[in-house]
Amino acid sequence: MTADILRVRLGVLRRVATVLFGIALVVGVAVALRDADWAAVRDLAGPAELSLLGLALLVNSVGLVLGMLSWRHLLAGLGSPVGVWTAARIFFVGMITKFVPGRFWALIANIRMGRTAGVTPARMATVYVLNIAVMSLTGLTVGLVAAPSVLGGRGGWLLLAALPVLACAIRPELANRWAAALARLLRRPAPAPAGHRDLRYAIAAQAVSWLVAGLQFWLVAVAAGAPPAASFPVCVGAFGLAAVVGSFVVFVPDGIGVREGILMVALTGLLPLPTAGAVVLVSRLICTVSEIASAGVALLAAELIRRRARPPAPAVPAGTESPAGTELPASV
Repeated sequence: MTADILRVRLGVLRRVATVLFGIALVVGVAVALRDADWAAVRDLAGPAELSLLGLALLVNSVGLVLGMLSWRHLLAGLGSPVGVWTAARIFFVGMITKFVPGRFWALIANIRMGRTAGVTPARMATVYVLNIAVMSLTGLTVGLVAAPSVLGGRGGWLLLAALPVLACAIRPELANRWAAALARLLRRPAPAPAGHRDLRYAIAAQAVSWLVAGLQFWLVAVAAGAPPAASFPVCVGAFGLAAVVGSFVVFVPDGIGVREGILMVALTGLLPLPTAGAVVLVSRLICTVSEIASAGVALLAAELIRRRARPPAPAVPAGTESPAGTELPASV
């Protein structure tokens, strides 16, 4: 088999895989929203409520961008700095793979896209694991503010999540030691030590990302009639806690059902049960739309930048032969 034929076949396989992935993504999103009670959402369709929901959509998109910047700082700290739009393309495509059945699609997508950006698979795998750790620990730490409302007296264990976050913020080399130990466990080469400054930035950006995402949930709850002051700490903390706990449940995509259950418990003291259900459903829809839209914007922007950076094809002088071997007329 010649190299040209192999290249063509690999290109066809990549296109087929891309189409299949897109179909799986659409099916995954449909399954995520299939069993929802949309009748309960009608009460949130007034002009005032819709303006708050639009603001919630914008706020959640800002939270996603902060999460991407946290991931980018981790990658830069490991010695592989990439541009913002390159990071956004890799991060958001990996993020929306959570709707596809299977746990490690994000890692596979990150490794494949990282190669095109000059990042080694080992480094992409390291940043994948570090990012999960940073997201989980900061999300549980933000969840501390809602623990009394959600878990009652059993929420004290969440204090343990704050300790590693504080320790890594004060002594970032601890994260490097953890990554090296993980590499030894997996029998992989030890990753390059992450820069202390980038680690601190990553932790701070991810913590703020959870706070902003919780603000999205609070805006939806206020649109449904929740008292603004009393619901703010509950909504902000419960969202981070529910999202992290839901991500640990590997047999459902994006913690569907688990996240909603925790958020429903948090809202029962603030809203009637049907209204709380509508808030949780609308929040899930806002998150899904903003995630897919962010991925689309990142991919489109990255492609436009790539095309602008592509050098123009050299002009063929008039009267010379074209690459196909035919003589071009002088008027071309």
